[in-house]
Amino acid sequence: MKQRVPKKNISSRIADIISPRRKHEAAKERELASDSWIDKKTATEFLGSSEQKIDGKPKDNFILSKGKSTVKKILLGSLFLFLATLLLLGAGAYVKWNDALRYFNSTGEEINNFINKNNQQENSSSSASARLNFFDIAKTNALWENIGSAYSGFQGFSASGLGLLNELNVLGGNWPNLLLHGGGRELIEHLEKTKAYLESIGEANAKLTSLNIGLDTFLSDKYGSPLSIQLGFRHLDGFLGAVINWLSSEDERHILVLFENSSELRPGGGFIGSYADVVFSGGSIKSIEVHDINDADRKLEANIVPPKPLQAIQKSWTIANSNWFFDSSVSAAKTIQLMEKSKMYAGKISFDGAIAVSPGVVSDILEITGPIDLQSRNLTISKDNFITEIQNEVQAAQAKGIPSKRILAELVPELLLKLDSLKAQDNRLAAEKLNEWISKKDLVVYFKNTSIQNFLDFYGASGKIFEIPSDFNGDYLAVPSANIGGGKSDLFIEQKVFFKTQLNSNGTANDHLEISRKHTAGKNDAWWYRLPNESYIKIFTPPDTSLSNFSGGWDRKISPKINYSKSGYVIDASIAEIESTLKKNFNFPTVEEFKESGKKVFGLWVKTDAGQTSKISMDYSVHLFSPPSDGQKYQFVFEKQSGLPTIVSKASQAALPAVASSKAGSYHFEIYAPVGFSWKESNSPLFEYETADPPGRLMLNLTLKRDL
Repeated sequence: MKQRVPKKNISSRIADIISPRRKHEAAKERELASDSWIDKKTATEFLGSSEQKIDGKPKDNFILSKGKSTVKKILLGSLFLFLATLLLLGAGAYVKWNDALRYFNSTGEEINNFINKNNQQENSSSSASARLNFFDIAKTNALWENIGSAYSGFQGFSASGLGLLNELNVLGGNWPNLLLHGGGRELIEHLEKTKAYLESIGEANAKLTSLNIGLDTFLSDKYGSPLSIQLGFRHLDGFLGAVINWLSSEDERHILVLFENSSELRPGGGFIGSYADVVFSGGSIKSIEVHDINDADRKLEANIVPPKPLQAIQKSWTIANSNWFFDSSVSAAKTIQLMEKSKMYAGKISFDGAIAVSPGVVSDILEITGPIDLQSRNLTISKDNFITEIQNEVQAAQAKGIPSKRILAELVPELLLKLDSLKAQDNRLAAEKLNEWISKKDLVVYFKNTSIQNFLDFYGASGKIFEIPSDFNGDYLAVPSANIGGGKSDLFIEQKVFFKTQLNSNGTANDHLEISRKHTAGKNDAWWYRLPNESYIKIFTPPDTSLSNFSGGWDRKISPKINYSKSGYVIDASIAEIESTLKKNFNFPTVEEFKESGKKVFGLWVKTDAGQTSKISMDYSVHLFSPPSDGQKYQFVFEKQSGLPTIVSKASQAALPAVASSKAGSYHFEIYAPVGFSWKESNSPLFEYETADPPGRLMLNLTLKRDL
């Protein structure tokens, strides 16, 4: 039976060879020696010292002491050759492993981009690409101890990752053909392969994680941690399984595509002017029918009390105004619910999901496909004139008393033909745009299927708003608006949001908010753009907010058009839940308060005439989770309204509108640390963030540091 020899570090092994006499002495000096540490005395005896002396004089060249035996010289020489060989082999291994990790990393980046959330922007910066430091033995010790399993895991991850990326490449280049030309079975096969590759990647990732090699230290922040990858796999695996089952059905599956008008905003997006009923069967699109929203609304016989602000313009709630909720997933569910009550579909068709599309999405597609000629109208639709020309056609049709949305029914088939004729690289470009649309909340998706919806929520594609956790140490803000009775003037409203918060030593924060709205329409613009903008603004804040000051606003008086209780109208449960919390603020009569989606909301009216600017200002306080302390984390969350328009600086009925000069205004945030503290990220008591085009969800993650 072999005797087990205790492992020794490098210093101990060298010391054993050089000077057995020093074992006891070295042990005393070095009770907790590590592999990455060689004591100076041992190294000096092994390598020689530049300060060796002969006859009391320094000698520069290294020589072995004359008293050393030949055996020791041979041992030292052999050891030196062995170490040199080991270093050469190690350098080769380093290159091999470093290349393997780079390969693993690049695959991981693409996979992480595919499976993880894309709808939010943070203030954190990404670290440099990961590198394996062969000589940092303390860091990589666990990796070397599991070298076989680790290398196998890297290989499995990378090989499956390349297979996955190849499938995504195929899908990205051929999706119009697969969807539009009966390629459903092929589409499903590619999705099944994608799911299989993801399962293999998940197994390899779990194997690497189980080795305890500190895998996250080899991955840069932007590639994600093993935990984030595993979480993404769980969501994506359930999502793909549900989608494959849904597509595989030979029964007809209906999806609502809602074309929202950003010129007339609602809290959950734009006014729903038209929609498409897209029918799937066997993985392919079987048919697409485009309708004016009035087609379904005219056959909605249910008499439903509208939300109080909407009572200014209608007596019954309609499908066109159903996206009243800031949480787009709630709005989409309500739209489907009302659509299925319309006699057009009731008892015959149910919708499995809804996709809300802003005009910006169509403009982006037109940028890829190029302009589309509608010969029957002698009209060319391009990315620059899409919104205004569609609106011109709709208004002209309404003036003549004919169906107003027929132009979209003509445009959609032509647009699909253009997509179908694109080259593979252009199809991929269109597919890649999907992430941008989701990130900006220009496209939101809702499904009744729980597994699909959970993934959409996780990925940020559903428009579901941020849920404030119980231990939240931070602040929250959203300012969605609804243009009610102001024509299509939102296309010309330039909004500026200024927010400032001062954190206090007692665990509270004093917030100041200013919103200015400039109406830029001029005398040469169409009348529907020049109407006074009459908007109901919902200001979402943390649930325990206390309002201390307010100025501005419009005291709009709203009287119901009928007596709802006597007329047999029903109250929608979702609206009743919100309005049951509604109360007036007697100190500030133009402001009302209520609860929605777990937030305290301040509702108010703002009226802005063409060429004028309106302003509101408010001060309020919020409670943080705990008083400030060194190293404490703080988070500010701002969420943007879905489908905000691109602002037109100048437009004319006689000429094409100018390309937009800005996005939906500007946003400026100032966050002040408590007295005696600074922010680690800015190295200052003030952290500022400004943008003209925020993501759907902006998250500023900050860290307090106590001033010295």
